[in-house]
Amino acid sequence: MKTAFVLLVVALVEIQVAPQTPRSRQASTASTETYEAIDIDADGDLRILTSRNKTIIVPKGGSPKAGESFGTQTAFGKPVLSNDRRAAGAQAMFANCCTSYDIPLQLVIYSGGKIHRFEGGWAIFDWHFADGGRRVVFSQQTVHSACSVHWELRDIASERLVATADTPEACGQIPDPVEVKVPNWVTGTVSGFK
Repeated sequence: MKTAFVLLVVALVEIQVAPQTPRSRQASTASTETYEAIDIDADGDLRILTSRNKTIIVPKGGSPKAGESFGTQTAFGKPVLSNDRRAAGAQAMFANCCTSYDIPLQLVIYSGGKIHRFEGGWAIFDWHFADGGRRVVFSQQTVHSACSVHWELRDIASERLVATADTPEACGQIPDPVEVKVPNWVTGTVSGFK
């Protein structure tokens, strides 16, 4: 009886330990993995081809914040690869009651083996990668007659907010807005932050 119990304990310990090794290898592989191409497949999902000839599918989704008002995601915008080819992304489009077209309410980034969905209170019309592909810059503004554009610089892996900037735009209420110094990261590919 003691022998059967000892064998059972040894078998359980081996089962619990074995899966841990592939996970650590997978995390290491995901962080060094590069992407060769990105497009939208027949189902409307993002399709990423890795340098190891593996296909990654990022499905349309949605988040509670966008889903509450706009329902589920309808499509992806034009997909983009980062300069270092370690991040891929596209805008997530949602139906809007008040326009004849869908609007981008999320920015979906795939990096390091994870899907990151960034969103704010308004539409995300402009965006780009910064620092190779470690960070992402995106704007948020109303659909029509925006008097200001809110910019965010975010670290992709942690999703941490690194910096913000608000830039005034000419609009009906403010035809000649006061000029402000726009941070380099808003238009450039290097953030200037470590």
